[in-house]
Formats: sequence, structure tokens, C-alpha cells
Amino acid sequence: MKLLSPLRAAIIVAVSTVSLTGCQLTSNELPAISDSGTKNTGHVVWHDLITPNLAESKAFYGNVFGWQFEQVNDSYTFAKLDGKLIAGMAQLDNTQNASLWLSLISSQDITDATNKTLAAGGKVLVKSTEIKGRGKIAVLEDPQGAVFSLINTVNGDPTVSTHDNGWIWQEVWSDDPIQSKAFYQRLGNYSSKEKSLQQLNYSYLAVEDKPAIGFVKKPDAEIGNTWVNYIKVADVDATLLKVTAAGGVILMAPNETVRKGSVAIIRDPAGAGLVIQEEIK
Repeated sequence: MKLLSPLRAAIIVAVSTVSLTGCQLTSNELPAISDSGTKNTGHVVWHDLITPNLAESKAFYGNVFGWQFEQVNDSYTFAKLDGKLIAGMAQLDNTQNASLWLSLISSQDITDATNKTLAAGGKVLVKSTEIKGRGKIAVLEDPQGAVFSLINTVNGDPTVSTHDNGWIWQEVWSDDPIQSKAFYQRLGNYSSKEKSLQQLNYSYLAVEDKPAIGFVKKPDAEIGNTWVNYIKVADVDATLLKVTAAGGVILMAPNETVRKGSVAIIRDPAGAGLVIQEEIK
């Protein structure tokens, strides 16, 4: 169940050799991701896919989730669900041929969060940089090696929705979830929360009682410490048929011991891992 390996090296190559999102824009400019005028500080508000094969990735996500696409240039495209922007996809040639989804957290003080990351033993992969049209972005590595991004949008953050085939949740899978939770709590105005999930305590952070980030002990030692993103689907089994037909891989099939069989872990043809789930538990 190798979600990450050998992605870490590819991540560093990706975020340090291209214009943050994986596309080579000499003008350092990207379209805005929203004009809402409001910020969802502390929440994941955007996802960018770094992939070695943009055409292949578009075909996979289009066939499996029904996403539509709006090409920005030769190496970057917007993904849409029911006509609304939900993600970006950036092509990057790399020797590992690796792919990943990068989670972007809304932050109104990227410099402060960056300094706290460094003080905690994390790393800066891409320092805070202004991208015309989109805002300020930084790419960081937490003390356990999970890579994430911060964004301070120019025109506001996208509105969070829970429609089928869209994003519904995100977790940090790590060797030490308690340590991970403590680190991210220092980055923003988070409150520490727990809830019962199948008779187990599930730990997460919330902003004004709205859940933001979950924390899980990684299920396999071979998985690198990483962020894992969830997509809501109407039927897990039916979606898995589309995944395999489109060239993806099932890393964990649904079973009753894990959230009552409502979830599965998949990998797209380029290697990016994610979780699909029938409903928010």
C-alpha cells in the first residue's frame, strides 16, 4: 500500500523547479481560484495535482469522477465539478515519474506559519511567493516529513461543498499523530477535538467547531508520512469499477472493519493516492 514512495524526492523537485503549482509560467501568473471575497482560514481550500502525464490524469479523473477541465496553458489545467472549480492539475516531468495531490491551507499570515514550521523542525520547500492573480503561496514540510502548502488568496477562497465526486475531508497520516496534531495546531486558530468512530477515538482539529484536519496513525510502515485527501462518492463499489477500467489501482478495498465498508484507498495511473468514501462519518 505504497501511497508515497518514491514521491518525496519528486515533491522536492516539483516544488523547487517550477512555479509552485507545477506549471512553468514565465510571468509567474495564475488565474484566481475564487472571487468569493471571504477566507476559510485554517481549512484546506484547494488541491493541486502534480503529475508527469497531464493528459492521462485528465482522462482518469474525468472518467472516474466526471470532472471537466479548463486548460490554462500547456502544463496546467483547472478541474471542474458541475462547472465549478475544485482543483488544478500541473504537468511536471520528473525522473521518478511520480504524482501527488498537494493540499493548500488558507492562511492570512504565511510568514508566521513558515517561521513556526522552521522552529518546530520542519522545512521550507518553496518560500512565500506572490503569484499574480492567485495570491501568496508557500510549500512546507512538517517535522515528520508530510508536505503541504499554504495559500493567501487575492480574491477569496472557494466555497466548500460536499457534493458527490468532490472533496470532503483530509487527514495527516504519520508515525506519531499526536505530534502531528500538536504541530498543525500551532499554525492556526485551531481547537483540538475528538469523536467516537466505530468505537475508536478519532482525533482532529477544528476552526470555530468546524472540522478541518484529521490525524491517523499510518497503516503501513512503507507509507511515508503524508496528507491524504478524500473524495465523496455515491457508491464505492461502482466507483472502484471505474477506477480499474481507467487504469487506476485499488490499494485497499472496502471492508466492514474500516468505517463500515464505506471507504476505499485508490491510486491513479500516475501514482497519486487518495481515499474515496460514500459519506462523511
